[in-house]
Amino acid sequence: MSVPVPPSSLSSLRRELSSFDHALRTAQQLRRATGVPHYVVHGVTPLQAFRVTMRPPAWPDRWLAMVA
Repeated sequence: MSVPVPPSSLSSLRRELSSFDHALRTAQQLRRATGVPHYVVHGVTPLQAFRVTMRPPAWPDRWLAMVA
């Protein structure tokens, strides 16, 4: 198993791409394009700290935002 990468060691671009703000903007763009609600959920790895999905998350504690 690989050792987790601390967010402070990431490049500024990668830090921006893995941020909550970027995930929220992505969810908003996908919502406008598809008409389907999208969710921003907390991921489990630093490189995927936040992700966007169309399905409600299985774990409510990882659900951070719903773009409807």
